[in-house]
Amino acid sequence: MQKTFLTALLLIAFNFEVIGQEVKTITTIESIVNTKEISNKNIKPNNQAKIIWAENYKQKQTDIAFVYLHGFGASSREGEPIMSQLSEKYNANIYMSRLKEHGMSREDNFKNLTPENYIETAKEALLIGKIIGKKIILVSTSTGGSLSLKLASEDSNDILGLILYSPFIDLINPAFKIIVTPEGKAGFVKMNEGSEIMKQERPEEEAKYWSTIYHIDGYKALINMVTKNMNPTTFSKIKIPAFVGYYYKNEKEQDQVVSVPAILKMFDGLGTPTDKKVRVAFPEAGNHVIACDLRSKDWKNVYNQTVAFIDEVILEKTKQYSFDLQGHRGARGLSPENTIQAFEKALDLGVNTLELDVVISKDNKVVVSHEPWLNEEVTLDAKGRKITKKDALAFNIYKNKYKKIKSYDVGSIGNPKFLEQKKEKAYKPLLSELITFAEAKNDQIRYNVEIKSTPKDEKNGFQPSVAEFSDLVIEQLKNAKLSLEKITVQSFDPRVLGYIHKTYPAFTLAFLTYKNDFETNMKMLSFKPKIYSPYFILLNKEEVKRIQSKKMKVIPWTVNKKNDIVNLLKMGVDGIITDYPNIAIPLRK
Repeated sequence: MQKTFLTALLLIAFNFEVIGQEVKTITTIESIVNTKEISNKNIKPNNQAKIIWAENYKQKQTDIAFVYLHGFGASSREGEPIMSQLSEKYNANIYMSRLKEHGMSREDNFKNLTPENYIETAKEALLIGKIIGKKIILVSTSTGGSLSLKLASEDSNDILGLILYSPFIDLINPAFKIIVTPEGKAGFVKMNEGSEIMKQERPEEEAKYWSTIYHIDGYKALINMVTKNMNPTTFSKIKIPAFVGYYYKNEKEQDQVVSVPAILKMFDGLGTPTDKKVRVAFPEAGNHVIACDLRSKDWKNVYNQTVAFIDEVILEKTKQYSFDLQGHRGARGLSPENTIQAFEKALDLGVNTLELDVVISKDNKVVVSHEPWLNEEVTLDAKGRKITKKDALAFNIYKNKYKKIKSYDVGSIGNPKFLEQKKEKAYKPLLSELITFAEAKNDQIRYNVEIKSTPKDEKNGFQPSVAEFSDLVIEQLKNAKLSLEKITVQSFDPRVLGYIHKTYPAFTLAFLTYKNDFETNMKMLSFKPKIYSPYFILLNKEEVKRIQSKKMKVIPWTVNKKNDIVNLLKMGVDGIITDYPNIAIPLRK
């Protein structure tokens, strides 16, 4: 029967039409599976292999299909209700396998199991998956994970990815491996009161879908199969996306069936690129079987994490988030920073907020500029000549009137650090000019205005006092008649934030930081601002939660790579400041 069944599958897979054997197309695969299962009179009710057809895809291939490989002693019920939910969510066909010797009621269950026929039935399951779907995602639990890894190492054609729940890489107690030796088997039989059969008590509902009778030869086959195949060579051959979930809370509360350290070592050894593999501990699962409602206390979270991985990594769907997208200095990666052109680019892209810097000129104008001097890398003088570094640093904006400042071209030669930046003639605008321009294009736009103040610049005469500096900026913002809800004032200088908080308490403030953690930095302030804006590399999920627990928003700077943006959004940040709003736009709801 075994060879006949595999032959039939191969004929279907390669589109052979053999009328006499009733093997034609996908239309007959279900009847072939059912016939094979019905022929085995020992299968327990609802333990048989089956195909779950997606809506409107009865006997038709779906773009993707799932194949579920269950663990040792289990049945496909071990993957429910997650598998049925995956079928519904992705409108995908699913093959729920029944591996060799499983799901049966016999007095010698697993006696006929061998490493070879164990693997063979896993291959059959994969082949059926290829018949009912154009591409396959293998989902598995425990030993099903061992088999999935084996299959993927040998033939990843049409396999989009692996979902591995508690994969069996090694026993939690390696001493049990002695059972494969004659002496070990004899010792087991002796401890088991002379019987080769081990019986296991299970709750009534579990006993319907998990075996309660195990022949010692089944354990031998299991351990031989795992020992031979779960090794670095197998893992290194796997290049496809892989999700690994497991139960681990602490050294005491963790998986008591398989080795978690072995799972982690396997994960590290996968040939899959780092950005295509994810491992997640589920501390609340409370059971080796993490994906089944009969045994896991956290199966819904397992499902959600699985879906997130399938969407983002396997299917490469772009997940969208609600967040405040701020164009850093306009859109510095695409247009000359802090210029009308950069802000126009950011507005055209659709940012929520324009982030910008301001300094003060000799005639008390609020100028949009990052430094209180010139940047020689991007600046031409009024005659179109490139200025020297010495002249650039010597040009003190606070000692020059705005008319002269405006004569310098800060866009024509581009910025060597931003190769995508458009080269175009541009100047440093006034804050008032920027607001007028932006309001005419989008009267819903918000502003995040950074006061570029430091004690050193104040001491060296590159800026007015903190009070005068702050007053000039606030005056311009008030003159613009903007709603206060549209304005944030930010600074690295705690003196600025303290002065504005005391003098203009209605304004929203953001504390910029570039080192240390939240608790350390907050000691620099005598009050709690509404926004905390750290250099993004300082953040992790716990830090974000800690900050938000203080009723503060978290808006990190300056995040320019998609992976970094996605990671921060997963942490739950409230906003992103970026030089490349075009990268972040597709991620925003």
